[in-house]
Amino acid sequence: MEKKIIMPRLGETMEEGTISKWLVKEGEQFNRGQIIAEIESDKAIVELPALDSGIIKKIEVSEKEVVKVGAIIAFFE
Repeated sequence: MEKKIIMPRLGETMEEGTISKWLVKEGEQFNRGQIIAEIESDKAIVELPALDSGIIKKIEVSEKEVVKVGAIIAFFE
């Protein structure tokens, strides 16, 4: 069953963020706690750790693309 990775809220005033860099690619396996992406807010660049283990099935948001907090950025299983 596919699960979603969403754009997290990194601060109280954050409404959107940018994927600075994906550290895993489609088809790659990752482990819980592993840093899977770098996200840029209006204040900082923050590492996004995986909350679960799995395999990236589809990346929905390209690097340098701006998306709203809560938007789906990738699917994994």
